[in-house]
Amino acid sequence: MMPLRTRASLILAALLVALAAAPSCQWAGDTTAVHASFIVLKQQVQDVSSRLFSAIDSGENDRVAGLVKELNVSLDTAMKQSSAMNILDREHLAISVATARRCLADMDRFAQSGDSDLVRNQAQQLKPTVDEIVDLLDRAERTTTAK
Repeated sequence: MMPLRTRASLILAALLVALAAAPSCQWAGDTTAVHASFIVLKQQVQDVSSRLFSAIDSGENDRVAGLVKELNVSLDTAMKQSSAMNILDREHLAISVATARRCLADMDRFAQSGDSDLVRNQAQQLKPTVDEIVDLLDRAERTTTAK
Protein backbone atom coordinates (compact mmCIF):
# COMPACT_ATOMS: atom_id res chain seq x y z
CA MET A 1 0.00 0.00 0.00
CA MET A 2 1.25 3.49 -0.91
CA PRO A 3 2.05 5.93 1.86
CA LEU A 4 -0.52 8.68 2.38
CA ARG A 5 1.88 11.43 1.33
CA THR A 6 2.59 9.71 -2.00
CA ARG A 7 -1.10 9.14 -2.64
CA ALA A 8 -1.87 12.79 -1.89
CA SER A 9 0.91 13.89 -4.25
CA LEU A 10 -0.48 11.69 -7.03
CA ILE A 11 -3.98 13.04 -6.51
CA LEU A 12 -2.67 16.60 -6.58
CA ALA A 13 -0.68 15.88 -9.75
CA ALA A 14 -3.74 14.33 -11.41
CA LEU A 15 -5.83 17.35 -10.46
CA LEU A 16 -3.25 19.74 -11.91
CA VAL A 17 -3.13 17.74 -15.15
CA ALA A 18 -6.93 17.79 -15.36
CA LEU A 19 -7.02 21.54 -14.81
CA ALA A 20 -4.32 22.12 -17.41
CA ALA A 21 -6.24 20.04 -19.94
CA ALA A 22 -9.51 21.87 -19.26
CA PRO A 23 -10.52 24.62 -21.65
CA SER A 24 -9.15 27.99 -20.63
CA CYS A 25 -12.50 29.69 -20.97
CA GLN A 26 -15.02 27.93 -18.74
CA TRP A 27 -18.56 29.18 -18.81
CA ALA A 28 -20.48 29.91 -15.65
CA GLY A 29 -23.83 29.65 -17.35
CA ASP A 30 -25.64 28.80 -20.52
CA THR A 31 -25.04 31.42 -23.20
CA THR A 32 -28.51 30.73 -24.63
CA ALA A 33 -30.07 31.88 -21.31
CA VAL A 34 -29.27 35.53 -21.91
CA HIS A 35 -32.50 37.52 -21.66
CA ALA A 36 -31.11 40.95 -22.51
CA SER A 37 -28.45 41.64 -25.05
CA PHE A 38 -25.13 42.69 -23.56
CA ILE A 39 -24.96 45.40 -26.22
CA VAL A 40 -28.22 46.89 -24.87
CA LEU A 41 -26.84 46.73 -21.33
CA LYS A 42 -23.63 48.37 -22.50
CA GLN A 43 -25.59 51.18 -24.16
CA GLN A 44 -27.68 51.69 -21.00
CA VAL A 45 -24.59 51.97 -18.82
CA GLN A 46 -22.96 54.37 -21.28
CA ASP A 47 -26.10 56.50 -21.59
CA VAL A 48 -26.76 56.81 -17.86
CA SER A 49 -23.11 57.39 -16.98
CA SER A 50 -22.73 60.09 -19.65
CA ARG A 51 -25.84 61.86 -18.32
CA LEU A 52 -24.44 61.55 -14.79
CA PHE A 53 -21.04 62.95 -15.75
CA SER A 54 -22.74 65.75 -17.71
CA ALA A 55 -24.88 66.69 -14.69
CA ILE A 56 -21.78 66.72 -12.49
CA ASP A 57 -19.85 68.87 -14.96
CA SER A 58 -22.79 71.30 -15.06
CA GLY A 59 -22.91 71.45 -11.26
CA GLU A 60 -26.45 70.02 -11.16
CA ASN A 61 -26.13 68.14 -7.87
CA ASP A 62 -29.92 67.88 -7.60
CA ARG A 63 -29.96 65.49 -10.61
CA VAL A 64 -27.12 63.31 -9.30
CA ALA A 65 -29.24 61.25 -6.86
CA GLY A 66 -31.70 60.15 -9.56
CA LEU A 67 -28.95 59.32 -12.02
CA VAL A 68 -27.03 57.36 -9.36
CA LYS A 69 -30.15 55.24 -8.78
CA GLU A 70 -30.62 54.76 -12.52
CA LEU A 71 -27.00 53.66 -12.97
CA ASN A 72 -27.35 51.23 -10.06
CA VAL A 73 -30.39 49.68 -11.78
CA SER A 74 -28.36 49.26 -14.98
CA LEU A 75 -25.54 47.64 -13.00
CA ASP A 76 -28.06 45.30 -11.31
CA THR A 77 -29.34 44.22 -14.71
CA ALA A 78 -25.81 43.60 -15.96
CA MET A 79 -25.01 41.48 -12.91
CA LYS A 80 -28.18 39.42 -13.43
CA GLN A 81 -27.01 38.61 -16.96
CA SER A 82 -23.43 37.89 -15.97
CA SER A 83 -24.03 34.14 -15.65
CA ALA A 84 -23.67 33.96 -19.44
CA MET A 85 -20.16 35.42 -19.26
CA ASN A 86 -16.99 33.40 -18.85
CA ILE A 87 -15.91 33.01 -15.23
CA LEU A 88 -13.00 35.45 -15.32
CA ASP A 89 -15.01 38.21 -16.97
CA ARG A 90 -17.92 37.59 -14.60
CA GLU A 91 -15.64 37.97 -11.56
CA HIS A 92 -13.98 41.04 -13.08
CA LEU A 93 -17.45 42.50 -13.67
CA ALA A 94 -18.46 41.78 -10.06
CA ILE A 95 -15.38 43.58 -8.75
CA SER A 96 -15.89 46.53 -11.09
CA VAL A 97 -19.57 46.81 -10.19
CA ALA A 98 -18.72 46.72 -6.47
CA THR A 99 -16.16 49.49 -7.01
CA ALA A 100 -18.68 51.53 -9.00
CA ARG A 101 -21.33 51.09 -6.32
CA ARG A 102 -18.94 52.37 -3.67
CA CYS A 103 -18.15 55.46 -5.77
CA LEU A 104 -21.85 56.00 -6.48
CA ALA A 105 -22.78 55.77 -2.79
CA ASP A 106 -20.12 58.33 -1.89
CA MET A 107 -21.12 60.51 -4.84
CA ASP A 108 -24.76 60.47 -3.74
CA ARG A 109 -23.81 61.40 -0.17
CA PHE A 110 -21.57 64.26 -1.33
CA ALA A 111 -24.21 65.54 -3.77
CA GLN A 112 -26.81 65.64 -0.99
CA SER A 113 -24.41 67.62 1.19
CA GLY A 114 -23.82 70.04 -1.71
CA ASP A 115 -20.06 69.45 -2.01
CA SER A 116 -19.49 69.71 -5.77
CA ASP A 117 -15.72 69.26 -5.50
CA LEU A 118 -16.05 65.88 -3.79
CA VAL A 119 -18.73 64.84 -6.30
CA ARG A 120 -16.33 65.68 -9.15
CA ASN A 121 -13.54 63.71 -7.44
CA GLN A 122 -15.81 60.68 -7.17
CA ALA A 123 -16.75 61.08 -10.84
CA GLN A 124 -13.05 61.01 -11.77
CA GLN A 125 -12.67 57.76 -9.82
CA LEU A 126 -15.85 56.31 -11.30
CA LYS A 127 -15.05 56.99 -14.98
CA PRO A 128 -12.34 54.31 -15.46
CA THR A 129 -14.48 51.77 -13.61
CA VAL A 130 -17.45 52.47 -15.87
CA ASP A 131 -15.13 52.15 -18.88
CA GLU A 132 -14.05 48.70 -17.62
CA ILE A 133 -17.67 47.64 -17.18
CA VAL A 134 -18.50 48.80 -20.71
CA ASP A 135 -15.51 46.87 -22.09
CA LEU A 136 -16.56 43.73 -20.23
CA LEU A 137 -20.13 44.00 -21.53
CA ASP A 138 -18.82 44.52 -25.05
CA ARG A 139 -16.59 41.46 -24.77
CA ALA A 140 -19.51 39.45 -23.36
CA GLU A 141 -21.62 40.42 -26.35
CA ARG A 142 -18.91 39.34 -28.78
CA THR A 143 -18.28 36.00 -27.04
CA THR A 144 -21.93 35.07 -26.49
CA THR A 145 -22.92 35.83 -30.08
CA ALA A 146 -19.86 34.15 -31.66
CA LYS A 147 -20.77 30.78 -33.10
